[in-house]
Amino acid sequence: MAIFFYSTTTISQSCDLTVKGQISDFHEDHTLEYATVYIQELKTGVTTDETGKFELNQLCKGEYHFIISHIGCASKTIYFSLQRDTTIQVFMEHHDELLEEVIIEGTGFQNKTGLVKSVISKDMIIEMSGQNLTEMLRTIPGVSILRSGPNLTKPIINGLYGNRITVLNHGLPQEGQQWGNDHAPEIDPNTADKISVYKGSNAIKYGLSTLGGLVVIEPDDLSYDPHWHGDMKITGQTNGRSYGLQTALRKSTAWGNTRWTAGFTNSGDRHTPDYYLTNTGNKEKSVSLLWSNSQTSRAYRKFYYSFYQNEIGILRGSHIGNLTDLQDAIGRNVPFFTQDSFSYAINAPRQNVRHHLAKYSQKYFMSESLILNIDAGFQANLRQEYDVRRGGRSDRPTLDLVLLSQFYDVQLTHQGSNPGEVQSAGIQYKINDNSNQAGTGINPLIPNYLNHQLASYFIYKNKWKSVLWELGVRAEYRDYQIYRSENTGGYARHHFFNMAGNLGFKQNINKDISATLDISYTGRPPEINELYSFGLHQGVSGIEEGNPGLQPEHSFKIVQEWNGHLTHHHHVQMSVFYNTFRNFIYLQPSDEFRLTIRGAFPVYRYVAANADIAGLSFKSNLEINKNLLWSNTFNYTYGQNQTMGHGLIRIPPLNAVSNISYTISKSAWFEEMKLGTEISYTAMQNRVNEKEDFLLPPDSYVLFNGFLKMKWKTNSKNDIDLVIRGENLLEKSYRDYLNRLRYFADELGRNIYVNINIKF
Repeated sequence: MAIFFYSTTTISQSCDLTVKGQISDFHEDHTLEYATVYIQELKTGVTTDETGKFELNQLCKGEYHFIISHIGCASKTIYFSLQRDTTIQVFMEHHDELLEEVIIEGTGFQNKTGLVKSVISKDMIIEMSGQNLTEMLRTIPGVSILRSGPNLTKPIINGLYGNRITVLNHGLPQEGQQWGNDHAPEIDPNTADKISVYKGSNAIKYGLSTLGGLVVIEPDDLSYDPHWHGDMKITGQTNGRSYGLQTALRKSTAWGNTRWTAGFTNSGDRHTPDYYLTNTGNKEKSVSLLWSNSQTSRAYRKFYYSFYQNEIGILRGSHIGNLTDLQDAIGRNVPFFTQDSFSYAINAPRQNVRHHLAKYSQKYFMSESLILNIDAGFQANLRQEYDVRRGGRSDRPTLDLVLLSQFYDVQLTHQGSNPGEVQSAGIQYKINDNSNQAGTGINPLIPNYLNHQLASYFIYKNKWKSVLWELGVRAEYRDYQIYRSENTGGYARHHFFNMAGNLGFKQNINKDISATLDISYTGRPPEINELYSFGLHQGVSGIEEGNPGLQPEHSFKIVQEWNGHLTHHHHVQMSVFYNTFRNFIYLQPSDEFRLTIRGAFPVYRYVAANADIAGLSFKSNLEINKNLLWSNTFNYTYGQNQTMGHGLIRIPPLNAVSNISYTISKSAWFEEMKLGTEISYTAMQNRVNEKEDFLLPPDSYVLFNGFLKMKWKTNSKNDIDLVIRGENLLEKSYRDYLNRLRYFADELGRNIYVNINIKF
């Protein structure tokens, strides 16, 4: 939501002040009629007319909370001190809109390249409470999920994942053990007010690992309000008997504006339509603090700290003791070690992950056209993985990693003489210090290492006639220092110097539709795991082996997007892309099964090949009438291993989703009610070489989902939302190609989510 204030010169000492204004849609070029403007202190309000305008008269000087409400939007609260006649312009955001122009800092100085982004708004985050970050992202066209069981998920953007996706957590690139396909982002999505996805390689400020896309977790700017406000979310799921609580509090003090969050989730064994998935529970906790201060006109400071912990059980039936049982386990109807009863217990195999993140930002307004921005961040990622071990040693970790990371960025931004002309230049330094903790009794999967990274970048934006265009260039040097025991190879060192660049254009085809084009090149050096993995990767139940001889991969990508209205009530968004790679690095299953003292496991090896990936995503929102909305999404990705001459492994199969919802406005029983149903079709991935996998891709499947959302108002006109959502309502038994545990078990059966959100 955007808010603008205008004050007239008429100053009054009596109660004859006036507040008037207009409420408009944030994305659409129209105003909102029948929006409610309510003054909490006076317990009075008005409704906007057919032009979205309102007027409140005979107000006294004082401090007021204005609550703005409109059907289809979450209510917004505006606090200000009324001293004179005032005009307000408010832009409300309807949650069905997903695409918007990129405005990163909101200062008029854009410091990140990229012309468009897809957005998950705060309202959608509330509706999807109880899900993890990746599950929320799948609502965006072109985004799929790579799973390693019910609780371990990673986003796939335009066919790419892992080391090619960067998650920007409150302005800081997330530094965890993100190399693992079973290592989910260590982030509580409830700390975000908005989640965005950039599909191009256009966020090169944040490194060479953004060639697949950039996921941005960001809060709203904190505004001044000296009173306590916040919200509380209560979540539950029937599958896994999950329950959780998340809270957020906001208050301004003499030191600045603050926001505090805390939450936890506890779940037990999940189940398929036919059996329990034994040992698939998780326990999640998080806290965070955001502080900002802009009391001087020339400086702005912001500090953010978060802590996240997640203990996750790994399906017991995916860890097998000998080769014969392993071959029997792959493709079984019911996995080994399946129990007949539910349990919250989390036993080995399991993971315990803790993540600390702290970031400080300082912005100096050196002149009206020059800004200096300094960012400094520190992260500590602690990962322990526990295996089923003999002799009562299952409480002793088999993988115990500590990753300490520092990040520094200094950027100078200049506003050019022409409107829209912005130049930014910066330098970055990052260091990762990864160490294995003693006591596991097992050779580490990932060696101890230091990664020094020094980079510089330049970004230029301007407008030529009616075309917005931008150029970004980045140069990056990496120094890897590897510390292994002598019996596994000893000390090693690698130096890499790579470049990245992108060129983007945006033009309005007509008054209703805009088109964007992004062309990019990225040279990405191999990561440590791709070079030096050596051992059992417990979370994915496989032995992984790196290749020290791997060279940087080179990517050339074109993304074209169209966004706009075919008619006043029909919004469409379409994106096509083509991405070609030289030395595309991927984890290839071999035909080897290896027996170790920890059991028998399949062997995967990192290899490189030339590859092409292309795709199409489409989303349509059609307002059949003011109550009925029909949405359709279509995603298709094509991947070809040019070196081997067959389809590329782990490419999302075709997926289509159709959703229809009906909204009922205010009645005697509720403020608003919305109900809907959804059908989802996922095709069989038939472009996979049988020799590159242990099991043929599963069949196509269709799922039926449904949801109900109801809204009420408290006495102070704040929102109370109840969301009930059902997934796989018909208890379909199926397996998903992108779930690495599909070798052993089915996907989840029916799951009913119940979320209650209370604002105060």
